[in-house]
Amino acid sequence: MKSASAVFLLGIAALIVQGALARALPPPWCPDLAWLVVVGIGLRWPNVVSGAVLVVLLGYSMDLVSGSLMGQHAFLRLMTFSAAAVLARQLDLSGALSVGTFVLLMTLVYGIATVTILSVLLGVSWIGVDSLGVGLAHAVVNVVAAGPVVRVVERILGRFSEEEVGRRSAMPLGFDRGGLA
Repeated sequence: MKSASAVFLLGIAALIVQGALARALPPPWCPDLAWLVVVGIGLRWPNVVSGAVLVVLLGYSMDLVSGSLMGQHAFLRLMTFSAAAVLARQLDLSGALSVGTFVLLMTLVYGIATVTILSVLLGVSWIGVDSLGVGLAHAVVNVVAAGPVVRVVERILGRFSEEEVGRRSAMPLGFDRGGLA
């Protein structure tokens, strides 16, 4: 519970910092920090169901502050979490190169999915050729920011998960972690 609360607060803080950065940096050069927290949750969260609930809450938080369609970011972040969780359990996504490649590809997929949802539901025009360069620049910026954000998620999970496991683990009387008392 502590780890979920701490990671949720990290996601909200990332959303606030991202909003502040967006005022200073033009759109393709501002990393999507809140989305990267979702990627970190997908890559490192131990339980899929609680991670999905956490990600949907973070997605709805993004929907509330961004003014987008209600549920759009929640749905897309749930899809990002699902892809990250499945691939992290099937492939070795522990290195910087593999995480960077995943973030690059998922940023492009996330952008295409956003435009597809908007074009289907609101009749917004499809992606132009000029948008592909902007999307690729944004993907590269996300790759650069992914390492530190995923590490922070890992550290929070490591810090609070050990406390929760240590508190819950019942040792028989007379036994110490090192053996007999």
